Amino acid sequence: MVRATFAVLAVLCFCGAAAGQAVNPPPHPLHKADGHWTPYQPPTEFAPDANVYVIQKGDTLWALAKRFLGNPYLWPQLWEKNRYIRDAHWIYPGDPLVVGVKAAEVEAPAAPAAPAAQPPAAAPPPAAAAGAGGTGAEAPPANLVAAGSEGDIYCFAYLDEVDVHPQLTIRSAEQIEYKDNYSTDDIVYLSGGEQEGVKAGQEYFIVMPVRKLHHPATNAVLGTVMRYLGRARVLCTQDHTATAEILASCDAIQVGAWLKPFEPIPIPMTVLTPPVDRCDPASTRPRGYIVYSRDDDVSFGADEVVMIDLGEADQLAPGSQAIVYRDNPVPGTPRLLLGELAVLTTGPHWASAKIIRSSGQMHVGDRVELK
Repeated sequence: MVRATFAVLAVLCFCGAAAGQAVNPPPHPLHKADGHWTPYQPPTEFAPDANVYVIQKGDTLWALAKRFLGNPYLWPQLWEKNRYIRDAHWIYPGDPLVVGVKAAEVEAPAAPAAPAAQPPAAAPPPAAAAGAGGTGAEAPPANLVAAGSEGDIYCFAYLDEVDVHPQLTIRSAEQIEYKDNYSTDDIVYLSGGEQEGVKAGQEYFIVMPVRKLHHPATNAVLGTVMRYLGRARVLCTQDHTATAEILASCDAIQVGAWLKPFEPIPIPMTVLTPPVDRCDPASTRPRGYIVYSRDDDVSFGADEVVMIDLGEADQLAPGSQAIVYRDNPVPGTPRLLLGELAVLTTGPHWASAKIIRSSGQMHVGDRVELK
């Protein structure tokens, strides 16, 4: 009955253009805010120059990006402006949406004939996007693609401080007498509760420290690699503990795993440009190194996700592209081009990136240069 209520009140998820992708269940619990039902905490105050649109039944971020930004593939930009929306699969009629300056130039939408579907976190492929979900959106240029997938971001890793400590951990589990590893739908118990500020409905990333990361060229300590294991939602709280459900899992989750407050991470779009020519000279753009690979793989190639030592301070942003190369072992000869990668997420001095082209095996310590 609860799930049926969600289905009526929420905008349904968009799955027709991405068959086979898992869809998150709707967030809960619902509460009444300004006369409508929502699981979020929508803002009530906005910047004086903000253009705010009130979400209507049948709206999707995909369709709204088409209307207000001119391209449905820019829906992550709308999500980024409205961080109170915890899950882009689900938006709720009555909630406000900051849409930017173009909102004032667009007429009010006609009432939709039928509920439209919400896009998944990974934008659907161009071939299936035109007209999908009843949006009537035109197909974008063929070279505009998602830089990665939901799994590439939510199941990889990030770099944290060297001396990072957990604020909350998994302390026990409902099946602790029978199982050592836990996954989707399992019930776990947390190390903090009402007195520590934990509330029912809050969501957390489940993470675990991998190791201190040393730079492959200088051996300097860059930070602590934190691996994403999954995601959990608090069902109820006690004074100093909480009961939570694992919503999704990428890997085995064990007692002792850390929790980090969940924040949606938009999947960036990138424009595929022609491969760099071997005869092109090296540029003066920022250069760095591949510093980490998933599971510390010795070699890797196309479609793998890696970490590099360039970040926001080095002009990187999600969707940026870089060349991967190796210095030629013969002095005075051209560098060896290995492929290219697209940036997924960024920190001050690090980024996760997906290898989108490869002409040979790559290794930690190979060089990168912004394209």
